[in-house]
Amino acid sequence: MEFQIIDADYILLENRPVIRLFGKTQTGETVCAFYENFYPYIYANGGDVENFLKDEENIRKMERVQKKLVMGYQDPREVVRIECQNPAKTPELREKLKKNGMVPYEADVLFKYRFMNDLSLGGMGWVKIDGANGVNTNTVHTRKKVQAKGIKSVSVEGNAPVRYLALDIECVSAEGNRVPEASRDPIIMISLVFNENYKGSESMVLSTRPGNGTVNFVSEAEMLEGLIKIINEYDPDVITGYNINNFDMPYILDRMKQLGIKPIFGRCDQKNVFAKKLMSRYKVTIIGRVIVDTFEIIKKDFSLPRYDLNTVASSLLGKKKIDVKHSEIEKLWRGDQKGFEKLVEYSKVDSELALELLTKLNLLEKYIALAKISGILLQDVLGSGETVRIENFLLREFNKQGYIFPCKPDSSDISRREGNKKKELKGGFVLEPVKELHKSVAVLDFKSMYPSIIRTFNICPTTLIKNKVVDNPIKSPSGAEFVPADIQRGIVPKILEELMVAREKTKKQMKKEKDKIKLANLDAKQWALKIMANAFYGYLGYSRAKIYHMDLANSVTSYGRNIIQKTKKIIEEEYGYRVVYGDTDSVMVKIEEDGMDKVAEISGKISERITKELPGIMELEFEKVFWRFLPLTKKRYAAWKFERAGEEWKDSIETKGIETVRRDWCGLVSDTMNQIIEIILKKDDVRGAVKYFNNVVKDLLEGRTDISKLVITKTMTKMPRSYAGVQPHIELVKKLQMRSPNEAPGLGDRIGYVIVKGLGLLSKRTEDPGYVVEKGMQIDSKYYIENQLLPPLERIFGVLDVSKSELMGNGRQMGILDIIRNGNGKKETKTINEIPIGQMTGFICKKCEKYYPRVPLMGVCECGGRILFSSSQGPAEFALLEN
Repeated sequence: MEFQIIDADYILLENRPVIRLFGKTQTGETVCAFYENFYPYIYANGGDVENFLKDEENIRKMERVQKKLVMGYQDPREVVRIECQNPAKTPELREKLKKNGMVPYEADVLFKYRFMNDLSLGGMGWVKIDGANGVNTNTVHTRKKVQAKGIKSVSVEGNAPVRYLALDIECVSAEGNRVPEASRDPIIMISLVFNENYKGSESMVLSTRPGNGTVNFVSEAEMLEGLIKIINEYDPDVITGYNINNFDMPYILDRMKQLGIKPIFGRCDQKNVFAKKLMSRYKVTIIGRVIVDTFEIIKKDFSLPRYDLNTVASSLLGKKKIDVKHSEIEKLWRGDQKGFEKLVEYSKVDSELALELLTKLNLLEKYIALAKISGILLQDVLGSGETVRIENFLLREFNKQGYIFPCKPDSSDISRREGNKKKELKGGFVLEPVKELHKSVAVLDFKSMYPSIIRTFNICPTTLIKNKVVDNPIKSPSGAEFVPADIQRGIVPKILEELMVAREKTKKQMKKEKDKIKLANLDAKQWALKIMANAFYGYLGYSRAKIYHMDLANSVTSYGRNIIQKTKKIIEEEYGYRVVYGDTDSVMVKIEEDGMDKVAEISGKISERITKELPGIMELEFEKVFWRFLPLTKKRYAAWKFERAGEEWKDSIETKGIETVRRDWCGLVSDTMNQIIEIILKKDDVRGAVKYFNNVVKDLLEGRTDISKLVITKTMTKMPRSYAGVQPHIELVKKLQMRSPNEAPGLGDRIGYVIVKGLGLLSKRTEDPGYVVEKGMQIDSKYYIENQLLPPLERIFGVLDVSKSELMGNGRQMGILDIIRNGNGKKETKTINEIPIGQMTGFICKKCEKYYPRVPLMGVCECGGRILFSSSQGPAEFALLEN
């Protein structure tokens, strides 16, 4: 029998551990394979381990073995292999050894991963069961239950069919307008959506209120028991929802606890479903199934202005939620039948959208590929960080070569490491950009720079020379020494070679593949291989890593800095082209030639020439052309990018470190920034960009801007009285509560507000956009110009030598700055005795307000007006000083 591994755990049977692998066959049958006679084990040294542990009941046997330690080039040494009876007692043994001065190794490896790594199995990998016999048990709910005599990994293309269930809950506060709490407030409704019909239905809504379109229950307890029954009967592989990890599932489990209901809806009756809080988020465990939170995946994989379900669905699916505010849920629940039916539809659509996001966007494919490559279970890929993936992968590979892994560092080790890191770690090299608008810039990229450096210079914890003398060591620019590969090849370089070669092979397969599903799987695989390969450098310099060492991380970055500097020197001295920026693993070269093809041809020759001189497998390649390139600072730029797509060039705007969308900006800011960047880059028209900005500001000042573009939105996450300090959106809520208590926003609602003119504090001048239109109130244009538009746009225009005065005061009309400052339109000129040179921004005509970057030759404006100094404080003229 062959099946794909979805989950793994163990149980104790007569005080013996039994491994259980849950999965699905290619035909969609669920399987649980039981495997016996595998026991947990750890290693230890640093004292008389055998004598110290001879009376321990949990130990089955001990033996001396030869193993190599991970850190530093060294010979094997003798350690004690300790085989235990009960995996749950391994932590006690580890702490006992540490407390008595001995050193445990691999004593924090989870038992399921010890088993999977030793048998070369991985999450979402395919396995073949040999000598399988049926198992008679009522505790596991799978179609097939087998006793495995042998298990081995097999190569199978694609994935088993997945059965999805999406759910969403609605709950109401028993005490009016406050956040519902699971300790006291009931769940009133649960919507369920299936990707395979359940009893002839694509969806159903469970409710404790009778009504059309719902499955009715007399109590919340009965409804939750009904939910358990449906899950167990439908038997999904994946349970999904939007924010299901941090809201729906913990709330359901809390309510079950309050009502005395056992949360058993995994594929095993022996283990409850549980939610464990880790920092600010929960990790939900359901034996044999996977919890997939679409909210968490989308936050990682997509850049959006907001991550509420409505914005996400609108942006990615072109669909919207039913228009119901959080504060309206209770009213609809207790209201008439029409309102109740709206709530039912609202809840159902939320589940539908969560499922559509997951399946239509193929959100899970990349993480399935990552599970296959890293070896950890899909649930752990989704719920754990990069470190877990890397350490499991390394453990498997290092064990094959006879190495044993250290345990995780304790808090004192981490503190010491972080202190050293602040003093010693030097990051990647970034050239200071030439700050101006450049034309025709070729981007030359070092292919997989850090992984290539690790491979080229054999950088690995196992090759780091610490206390041994080695002939002809490799000495990094940072001073660390490594064993040459012909003496001992590092395990990390070997791993990286396998990952990088596999990725190249996968990318070649993609070019030939026509089948859409196979192509998507290949794309997910190459992405996962890239993610794994690129994570090694960061891991080696991570202070909480098991094999952290500053010499490893510093060696990689020091080689990177040297290579970038040498590349820049060759390009500028031998080819005569200017490198206008360099960012860790790439250089941007100004090649002013007509036509994209010519730039690409020259770039290709430069890349080929430099690659020949680079050491090892290092490779420089032409990546793209920035036809116009505007660097602002290190790590911040905007560019009009052209990339080859077959015989043609495909263009797009690329920004790095420049936010064109932010949650605390109104829509006008994002729209204006995007338009100005396009005008500058695509039209090469700085004056046009200034004019566009002037028109935006002028429309704002003269009340022509659509008020919807000025709305700032924030969520009310707690009761107004609970906020410390004054919050603009909460001040508006207070106003709305006074005007119309029944219609005021409630907890969880998003509050859209604008800032209106007035004399009070900014927070007191927030208003509801509809109320502003109805009452004909004036928008505070000064706030929107100075606090929303100017801060991001000044940075862009500043690089183009457009000062704030020119940006705001150019033209024959009264300057915008004057209008903002004076409000009444009267011109005002300050008479001051001195002005700091740093505040000088140019010159301006007192009569017509025309801006000049330098004094006109005639000494006066073309209109005959007197020329004043322009400063960041506004126009100013010096008083005549008399001796």
